Amino acid sequence: MTPWLGRKARAAGTSGYPDHPIRLVLPSTIGGTSDLLARLVGARLESALGQRIVVEARPGAAGQIAVDYVAAAAPDGYTLLLADNGANAIAPAGRGTARTTAMAGFAPVTMLARLPIVVVVGPALGIDTLGALIARARAAPGRLFYASGTVGSTSHTAAVLLFRRAGVHLVDVPYPGTSVAVKDVLAGAIPVLFTHLGTVASLITSGRLRALAVTGDHRMADFPDIGTVAESGYPGFDVTTWHGVVAPVGTSRRIVARLHDELVRIVGNPDVRRRLAALGMEPVGDTPEEFAAAMATDTRQWAEVLRSLRSPGR
Repeated sequence: MTPWLGRKARAAGTSGYPDHPIRLVLPSTIGGTSDLLARLVGARLESALGQRIVVEARPGAAGQIAVDYVAAAAPDGYTLLLADNGANAIAPAGRGTARTTAMAGFAPVTMLARLPIVVVVGPALGIDTLGALIARARAAPGRLFYASGTVGSTSHTAAVLLFRRAGVHLVDVPYPGTSVAVKDVLAGAIPVLFTHLGTVASLITSGRLRALAVTGDHRMADFPDIGTVAESGYPGFDVTTWHGVVAPVGTSRRIVARLHDELVRIVGNPDVRRRLAALGMEPVGDTPEEFAAAMATDTRQWAEVLRSLRSPGR
């Protein structure tokens, strides 16, 4: 048996799948990147499968609430998780227990897309570059605040890594949902935000927020004017997130294959690819085995990063 199938598959009646609505569970709040992606892909998956896709947000505990909920669901293909590397790699790496490894409880279907974190500020801050932000923080340690996702999220970890690398101290204000954080930055309550590019793309384009850098290893095709953190003087800096679909472990091969084939067709559609690019996302659409390997590698790498952050001299 393929390792990622885990316990013996016990889903019944797969030949008629699906015959009622499917729940796609998010580990974050409505309005963020997961929600945008879920609705973009979910609408097309509805058409392909002939059943409604119900997007259901279960945020909290760095994604663990949603992760545990889907892992405990019946392996019948009707409860899926829109996994991401915050909930399914960084958080498990931080806990470091067998129960919470990236693969525990899940059968991977496919990685849908990758995307970087973007560092943005409100125009009122008067800062145009990442270097200027670091210089401001160095001149006033502990007096500059930034918003990010919950502790253990990709956005929070990217900020911690960057500021440690730069040797500066900014005060983190974690938010359970992106939409509230964005509102506070727009209102000037918080000057700096680390978030997924897709959630603030329109605000960057309109000039309401100013992008300083993306955290990936290359510039995004639809946002060529936003440089990378590496280009700003921190070579090798590369923090990206991914989103993909997983089912409870034990879900039948036939159901996983059906979902995989439809989702890969969806992310390969030219219109979907254009929409993903506009959200700062790069489509993937890999095999279940490739997705499993990517999650395992990501968890190992994040475990090393988190160990280094806990080491003396932090």
